[in-house]
Amino acid sequence: MVFLSIIIPFDKPNRYLKDCLDSIAEQELNDTEVILIINGIVEDISELLSSYNDKLNISIKEFENELGVAAARNEGLKLAKGRYVYFIDSDDYLYSNALEKLVDVAHETDADFINGERVNTAYIKDRFEEQKIIREQGQLLKKDASDLEYSIKLLVGTKTTRLEILSVLHSLIKRDIIGDLSFEEDKRYLTDYKFILTVFERSNSFIGVEDAIYAKRLRDDPINAPSLNQEEKENSFLMYANAYYHVLDHLSRLIEEAHLEGNQFNEEKYEILKARITRKLLRFYFKKFSREFQISEDEEWRNENFDVMSDISQDFNIENYSYLKKKEIKALQKGNKAQLLNYIKFRSHKKHIRRIFIEPWRFKALIYRKIINKKEIQPKKLLFESFYGKYYSDSPKHLYEYLYNNHRDDFEFVWVLNKGNVEIPGNPKTVKRFSLGYYRHIATAEYYIFNTRHPRRLVKKEGQNYICTWHGTPIKRLGFDQGNLYLDNPRSKHAYRKDSSEWDYMVSPNSFTTEIYRSAFAYEGEIIESGYPRNDILYNAGSEEVKKIRESLRIPDDKKIILYAPTWRDDDYYDTASVRFNLKLDLNRLKEEFQDEYIVLLRLHYFIADNIDLSGCEDFAFNVSDYEDIAELYLISDILLTDYSSVFFDFANLRRPILFYTYDLEKYENVLRGFYIDINTEVPGPLLKTNDEVIEAINNIESIEREYEEKYDEFYNRFCHMDDGKASERIYNRIWK
Repeated sequence: MVFLSIIIPFDKPNRYLKDCLDSIAEQELNDTEVILIINGIVEDISELLSSYNDKLNISIKEFENELGVAAARNEGLKLAKGRYVYFIDSDDYLYSNALEKLVDVAHETDADFINGERVNTAYIKDRFEEQKIIREQGQLLKKDASDLEYSIKLLVGTKTTRLEILSVLHSLIKRDIIGDLSFEEDKRYLTDYKFILTVFERSNSFIGVEDAIYAKRLRDDPINAPSLNQEEKENSFLMYANAYYHVLDHLSRLIEEAHLEGNQFNEEKYEILKARITRKLLRFYFKKFSREFQISEDEEWRNENFDVMSDISQDFNIENYSYLKKKEIKALQKGNKAQLLNYIKFRSHKKHIRRIFIEPWRFKALIYRKIINKKEIQPKKLLFESFYGKYYSDSPKHLYEYLYNNHRDDFEFVWVLNKGNVEIPGNPKTVKRFSLGYYRHIATAEYYIFNTRHPRRLVKKEGQNYICTWHGTPIKRLGFDQGNLYLDNPRSKHAYRKDSSEWDYMVSPNSFTTEIYRSAFAYEGEIIESGYPRNDILYNAGSEEVKKIRESLRIPDDKKIILYAPTWRDDDYYDTASVRFNLKLDLNRLKEEFQDEYIVLLRLHYFIADNIDLSGCEDFAFNVSDYEDIAELYLISDILLTDYSSVFFDFANLRRPILFYTYDLEKYENVLRGFYIDINTEVPGPLLKTNDEVIEAINNIESIEREYEEKYDEFYNRFCHMDDGKASERIYNRIWK
């Protein structure tokens, strides 16, 4: 006999489904069926599903057209044979024996309704332990609550969408309690409220289970694959408020009926549920609604939503709140809009002042927003920044030098640099990032030229232009083109969209990159397909400049140079604030083999925080990660050794040999990011998996050059054809001429 039926509506994408099914397979469950309702998808998931043949008992019902979540769940109920039914969404997953714990309680107690805690997360399954809300607030514990009270506490929840007051997810429900119940198929949102409320009404025994956590995923791609909660709604607050009224009205009737019948248990459970829901709405008011009410410029929205929230607030219990918060809620209950706004502003200002003392940078940002940013824009004032002010380098540097050498009288130049000992032609003004001077120049510059993403705290004004040169032809998938994120910030895709919407121009080296900008950044602005300014030097530099670079690094004239420039790995992190990098190249072996002919320069990705230990190789290997401009390192290098870094696209302009040390190719391609090109067939050099292969390739570098000559030509014609030393000139002609 089947004890448990797990129902999963599935639409897209399958990378979420894998986390979901993996988490179920990791539970120790017997007599369980998994019912997967394939809901109008186009992705082929047959290979994924076949990998669970010996792990899960999966039944599949497939529909060509999208049914909607409610109809898909109803189809699952028609097939369910279990004594208990459990619903999980295909983009969610279970943490550490969560369902197993619920099932154990079901076997022990035979309770009607058994549930655990739901927690919103933007993290993939492998990184759920980093979930901030769990680390900081801990789990919802039972303490001295009754089984009924704790189960209701978990049902309403505190760590999911603030307006979600009920959910069918992560609850074991007896099949005979459900009976002929179904989800509301005529609705797109909140389709489970009526269902779960009726289940609650019919159930007589409730048990909440501690330390049984369900991860409610906030999808990392709200543009291409939004969840229902992430879809844009005309007025989400009114939608939830109407549902709240319905639930509240229904509970009030049930309370009255139970009281008249003398059914003390039912009266108590309805009262507890009503109180928990009202409490959640009160928290929503303070955390979300009051702020939106304060800052909204839509007077119609404010009036309409104020009246609704004022009506809802009549049920608020403010007994344990501070004096000022009580006054604020009373103003809301009385419908005194002006008085309420004053209380909200006072509380907001108090909060900001406290945060300024805790995080002093906010004081400068506040002065910038309130005072400095009101300054007038100065025409033809250009502000340059490269890699967050760390370097005088990359395309911003070479575009600047072209403008200075050819049009210096037409512009005012300012550079963002965090260190003050950098020699820059023309001696322009320099400013430290996030200083008051920085904010003054940001506020008054007509053009802001940078190669990463701009700071979120900036407020772009009408008449200002943002020019993003980016920092390389992408090989690794970026932004919205990525699958699961292993970055420290799993919501970075949201930031990509917001940032790119403010850019006026992007600079592209080729048509291949232009297409990627559109998809990866969801960018709709103008793209200047000019080649990269940072590659101009590769065509324009003479022998004297090359000699000067070698001398600045004290490289002997009789030594050739291997430039090792690996990327960083998205899974190389210590915590949410730092990353790590473990050097896999055996420098000691390379030294033994090549110290008479070569030296090695190590240039690491700017994200990498660790210091590389070069003990024993001090006279052979040199860490040049802080060298201002990698293009100058290209000029002096005889061989490039890299992996998945975009440096080889630029280095290929020199037509010198490139070796690819791809010791973790399968993991990087299939698990971490994936590539925009077929690295196995399209790169202009061999893929090397071991240190032995690297050594052999260097020893036979001339034969490798001959072997890859044709492929190198194809690569050059596809990716380097725009670079000719005149990219900066083309950008000038498009924007300023």
